[in-house]
Amino acid sequence: MNIENEKISGRQLGRMVFYDFFGLTTLVLPGYLAKGAGMDGFFCLVIGFGAGYLFLLFVLSQMRRMEQGYQVYLAKRFGNILTGFLLFCYLLTALFGAAYGLRMLGNVICKYLIRDTSMWLILGVLTILAVYGLSAGLECRGRLYEVVFWFLALPLIILFFLSMFSVEPAGWLPVFRTGGGQLAEGSYVVFAFLMSTAFLPMLVGDIAEGADRTRVLKQSFALGMCLNLALFLLLAGIFRVPVMAVIEEPALTLTAMVKMPGGFFERQDALLCGIWFVSIFAFVENALYYSVYCARKICRKREQGWFLFGAGLLVYVLSLAMHYSRALLDTLVRCYLLTAVPLLVIVALLAGILPAHASGAWWRGEEKSIAGTAKREEGTV
Repeated sequence: MNIENEKISGRQLGRMVFYDFFGLTTLVLPGYLAKGAGMDGFFCLVIGFGAGYLFLLFVLSQMRRMEQGYQVYLAKRFGNILTGFLLFCYLLTALFGAAYGLRMLGNVICKYLIRDTSMWLILGVLTILAVYGLSAGLECRGRLYEVVFWFLALPLIILFFLSMFSVEPAGWLPVFRTGGGQLAEGSYVVFAFLMSTAFLPMLVGDIAEGADRTRVLKQSFALGMCLNLALFLLLAGIFRVPVMAVIEEPALTLTAMVKMPGGFFERQDALLCGIWFVSIFAFVENALYYSVYCARKICRKREQGWFLFGAGLLVYVLSLAMHYSRALLDTLVRCYLLTAVPLLVIVALLAGILPAHASGAWWRGEEKSIAGTAKREEGTV
């Protein structure tokens, strides 16, 4: 790609999106699935990621048909008012995702890195870093995560390799003990953690011309899926499922148990935990980027301006509120699972099925919509 052209290459796109399929899923899902489905949580991962992959293929087919940005694509099918409402729903979902990821990252840092530090301070610093990173532009972030990728991948490979020697296959039994309802619920939660796929069309205008988007996104998703499946088997074989169900962040507990040969790193757990620090931070940045995109398109602005600072402030306040109020966190999670996930899927399916109309929504073809305005205002963050 050309330097300073405000576009990211296909490889950078794949590296940047990979963290959405790895960070929170490997941190949260093993313990949750072990508690609800036992060893059959592995099959929940298979089913959930399988459904997520089919959804990814559908979204990729949409991205190939887009001639302009995602706002124009929606406006030609749903019209002015409904498109604005849908973008607002996307905005709320992205803000929740960013706040949830920020809260998780703050808890991990407070527990494993810098103890006895106020959460409001940790979340504040993380928010400032995320806002600063986004202010540098998407191209800068793409190059950064492209370079960082192998610095995370190599320690992760070493962690998995050393963990293999402690695995007892007997820990993978028994299986097929979970009822259909629990299996479906676990699979749905796995699928819900992969909903960043629904936001990928918002990146169409920021990808370099000729980039192989389909291949790199499939590879990123497949890599995230394989790592999740491998990690679940490692954790079950080492800790056993009953212990996994009661451990907070079993993946991070694994980093403290694995010892590097030669004892070169006295705090190798902090080094290995850095894999999840960076991954979840990248997820937060991606979600914050999508929220700014939606806010700009709703207000029909080309530049991010104060939208980035406003979104950062909302994410900070919401993450802090979720940290101090478990009831609020549970309520927002239920709203996300019961409302946001079905809505995102339905919108993607309808947008891919409904025919486009040159002057606006297919069912209001005679009425002028925002499509023409959006074409002129479509710009990069």
